[in-house]
Amino acid sequence: MSGLTQRLARFACALEFKAIPQQALETAKRGFIDCVGVMFAGRDQPVTGLVRELFGFSGPEEARILYGKSKTRSADAALINATAAHALDYDDVGIDGHPSVVLVPALLAEGERLGAGGAELAAAYVAGYETWAELSSRDQDPHHGKGWHPTAVFGAVAAAAAAARLARLDAERTACALGIAASMSAGLAANFGSMTKPFQAGRAAQSGVTAARLAAAGMTASSDALEHRGGLLQAFSPRGRVRLDGEIAAGREWHILRLGLNVKRYPVCYLLHRSIDGLLALRSGNHIAVEKIEEIELSIGKLQAEMLRHSRPQTGLHAKFSAEFAAACAVVAGRVGLAELTDGFVRSQAVQALLPRVRITTVEGSDPDEPFFAPHDSVTVRLADGSTLSSGPLRYARGHARNPIGLDELRAKFDDCIGEAIPAAQRERLFEQLSRLEALRSTADLYADRPVAAAAI
Repeated sequence: MSGLTQRLARFACALEFKAIPQQALETAKRGFIDCVGVMFAGRDQPVTGLVRELFGFSGPEEARILYGKSKTRSADAALINATAAHALDYDDVGIDGHPSVVLVPALLAEGERLGAGGAELAAAYVAGYETWAELSSRDQDPHHGKGWHPTAVFGAVAAAAAAARLARLDAERTACALGIAASMSAGLAANFGSMTKPFQAGRAAQSGVTAARLAAAGMTASSDALEHRGGLLQAFSPRGRVRLDGEIAAGREWHILRLGLNVKRYPVCYLLHRSIDGLLALRSGNHIAVEKIEEIELSIGKLQAEMLRHSRPQTGLHAKFSAEFAAACAVVAGRVGLAELTDGFVRSQAVQALLPRVRITTVEGSDPDEPFFAPHDSVTVRLADGSTLSSGPLRYARGHARNPIGLDELRAKFDDCIGEAIPAAQRERLFEQLSRLEALRSTADLYADRPVAAAAI
């Protein structure tokens, strides 16, 4: 009887587009739209420039870099584009990580190299998502709490599954790709709030592509690299509270239908989005003078609080992982957007003065669907006149798969992220192509019109 690695390999290589439920296809398309948008938003970030400088001229011109004219080796294009897409921490969230920011850049890069059409991209995305969700679902202990960055850990294996499916590798070669990627999986939560966090997502995309290409070329790996006592799941789960055997749900119960994707509406750590929703609602429904605020209390889960490590941020990077900043920003600016995640705004007098008045309390228990979260968050604002404003329980942030935004709001985010990087007509065309991904004849068609602003890239 074959084990987990073999079962996932057979699932991935056998998955056909026609077998994908319509809702799963719609989720995949949202992942492509959101990721391409945030990739544009992050392409001028310092970390993107650093990675591009080192990996952007690596060899054969196989895949586009940052939607521009330049091309590089497909694995390195995946690295650069995924790093850009995660640089602002604005990409979608799900299965205890950021699935699209790894899968989409890997698939666009390999899709361009292989001449794959949109239906193949969608099928490969679902294969990668299901692989990621299957692995993540088998551990009782959240990986963030153990110090791991799940996007970098599971993302590499998921991207390998997706890239292997796109290349139409057989089950044996796909299993090798999964095993190779398992040895390339790593990333630390300690690096959250630094340039290394988006680089970890980029490396996962690069590793997945590299693993699939090495497997296609004949590199071998252990046939039980995922479930062996010395394999990936056990190695990342020192307490041993992980299921190594048994049938897989991937493709049968469809993880993607149950869990979906959560689209971010704020470019900060997703652990803060419920609280931000609550504060913005309180602000819009009440006149809250900043100088009259005595205290803002955010009640969140213990693991959430552990990840939000920067209580007195001085940079935009640190502010993304600061509960105190999220609260101050929501009250001071009345929004939490790209314009607020700048060093200047973070250091502004109004924000810095409010930070000490934000108090974080933690609650016991966890959300049964998302164990990393508390059962619910809540926000309380105490004013100088003795009055108190309370949000009540906050469970699903706006944009969550169970509280989704409409296509018009997703389009607004897409347009805002891309801005004037490409002409409006071309931006509209790109959105329509991604919205009808299954009809795309070739990945290269996404780049048929060269962007005006791409000359410098």
